[in-house]
Amino acid sequence: MDGYTLALAFALTSLPAFLVARSLAGSAQRRDPDAREARIASTLARLMRIVGGVLLAGAAAMLWAADTPARIVAVALALALAVNGLAVAMLVTTLRGRTNPR
Repeated sequence: MDGYTLALAFALTSLPAFLVARSLAGSAQRRDPDAREARIASTLARLMRIVGGVLLAGAAAMLWAADTPARIVAVALALALAVNGLAVAMLVTTLRGRTNPR
């Protein structure tokens, strides 16, 4: 795959992230603003928007990388680290927001 195809793939992949962020933000607005669930949904929506932005930045970086294999690998590695770091942040947010079942 060349850098242009990868750039298109990253740009298209960012769309679901933005749609999920919009859904989470809408969910947060329908709840009591002081509720824990609303704060969690709002934080998750913000993180999903960041994921979408990172993927769009990755698409731009893939355009920059074009057909240079070393650059493509560097951009893919940076994207993998950034998106997985954000996934860990979402997991931590969700786990901190869980209610104590006791």
